[in-house]
Amino acid sequence: WRGAMLGSCYCLESSVVGCLLCHAGCSTDKLASSLAFHPPSPPSYVLRTAPDGTRVAAFDPLSDDPRLAQDWGASLRSCEVDEVTTRRGNTVCVLRMRRPGRDAYGTKATIVVSHGNALDAALFIPFATHIATQLDANVSVYDYSGYGASSGRPRVEDCKADIEAVVTHHVDVLGCDPGRIVLYGQSIGSGPTCHYAALAGNNQSRSRDAAPSNRHNLTKDGKIAHKVGGVVLISPIMSGLSVISPPEGTGVMCTPACVFKPCDVFKNFDEVAKFACPALVVHGRLDDQVPCSHGVGLHAL
Repeated sequence: WRGAMLGSCYCLESSVVGCLLCHAGCSTDKLASSLAFHPPSPPSYVLRTAPDGTRVAAFDPLSDDPRLAQDWGASLRSCEVDEVTTRRGNTVCVLRMRRPGRDAYGTKATIVVSHGNALDAALFIPFATHIATQLDANVSVYDYSGYGASSGRPRVEDCKADIEAVVTHHVDVLGCDPGRIVLYGQSIGSGPTCHYAALAGNNQSRSRDAAPSNRHNLTKDGKIAHKVGGVVLISPIMSGLSVISPPEGTGVMCTPACVFKPCDVFKNFDEVAKFACPALVVHGRLDDQVPCSHGVGLHAL
């Protein structure tokens, strides 16, 4: 009987989350920072200033994997580097792979990548190179606050401010057409991606079939949340606490996602319905980090 009850109740897991929340001073942001964000330490790359004053990224020669510099060092060095200030005062590093052509940002798609929690921007460059070549698209990979060469500490609210600043920079400074921007979020990166797409969707108060509105939503610092062209979610999470909880509807009681629902972070299940652009969800059935039920559930919404 006891075994059966243990198999259908997550009281122990919820108690642990409760203790961790108390230890974090009842701050969900601090708790999420300690559980969800694991930036590589030390970062895989460094920024240097070239003789002409431009910033250049290079793999750290002290990295545990020297093959990175051997195989992908040239690709990383070819990236254009931007350092963008967010509304929360942090400086975010953006590594950009621009396609050839006079007006690449005006005529080609631009993919803005929010990477997984255990990567930094430079570690994504090998895959970004393939994406840029195969799709003939510009690819920009940014580091969250506290990751790579970005300043600050990784926190949920900072992640949201980071992507807002990065998209604004692409439109206002680089001249990107918002309709050609595709937001790409992997794992924890689905959180800031869904946040921006929902904010930009501008359809919180209307149904999917209603006519589009010309009104723009604004970020917290008064900038326009630009309506992007599309969203790609790779192994996305339903929410922060859903990762350590079984799917809803399985009859399991007292899950952390249920008990602490008001304290949950990156509530993607609330955001996806607000998208006003096409979205693609990709999730491996054998994913042992984020169950495939997350991707299936988000797609169903």
